Amino acid sequence: MTAKVSIVIRCLNENQNLKILIPILLNQTERNFEIIFVDSGSDDGTLETISNYINKFENIYLYHINKNQFTFGKSLNIGFTESNAEIVVSLSAHCFPKNNMWLENIIDSFSNQSIGIVFGCQSAHPETMHSEASVQKTWFNGDSKIISGVFLNNGNAAYRKKVWKENNFDEELTGLEDIDLGKKAKVNSWEIFYSAEAEVEHLHRENYKTISNRYRREAEALKNINKNDKTDTQIIKNTFLHCLKGFLRGVNYDIKTSKDSLQPSRDIISILRYRFSQYLGTYRGYKNNMSKNKMTNLYFYPPKI
Repeated sequence: MTAKVSIVIRCLNENQNLKILIPILLNQTERNFEIIFVDSGSDDGTLETISNYINKFENIYLYHINKNQFTFGKSLNIGFTESNAEIVVSLSAHCFPKNNMWLENIIDSFSNQSIGIVFGCQSAHPETMHSEASVQKTWFNGDSKIISGVFLNNGNAAYRKKVWKENNFDEELTGLEDIDLGKKAKVNSWEIFYSAEAEVEHLHRENYKTISNRYRREAEALKNINKNDKTDTQIIKNTFLHCLKGFLRGVNYDIKTSKDSLQPSRDIISILRYRFSQYLGTYRGYKNNMSKNKMTNLYFYPPKI
């Protein structure tokens, strides 16, 4: 039977997270869905956990991509190609739906036929450090609405499959394949919708080097996505000043909000280290493009904590 919606999950050594995530997905009020895992070389028990669920449920599938072929876009394209639904959700393995109506809320957002992409709210997991939570609050806030820009995030996003078929995800980008596709969808007159109700809790467990690498690959990707954009050209020309201003704004905001924060790592040293890592990575990403071999090791398979 054709599923109403497909949930595509990229994973690499996400065993502990999947033990939390899969039961939440199986408890959703919307029952007509399939889960498609695309694994890129897990060796921590992830494959065994998924296989156990596959043996019990007919709507769970597992596909593989070799490490040396992996990019975020390519992995998602595999999952979207194998999906059997007209609505396809991209969900991070460490993004946990806040309630059992998460999937239903995403689907309902497509009642407007002009909407081609929906991205949901991402709130900070209790174990996510304070500065990371600050970033998430900046990106995901306010009421549900059609947005004027092209921001979205594949940690918790859904697409009409025909929107994806028009362009597919760019397999060469070092990240932000979601924003790239959103930009192309806008050109094709599709609307992007932000759903505050389709909320997940996003868990980040990263050391400062990995944080810097994440922002570096995203800056490199954004530079390539917006290479013909005059505003981004000015950022590239004045990267140091842009990063310095961002660092100071971020530190100031984090300090102001740290007193009432329930997140860990809200002390001044942790705040400075996070924001320094963020903008050092951003600076490096705007200034340089990385070779494919080094990119694979550093961007896609960073050292474990």
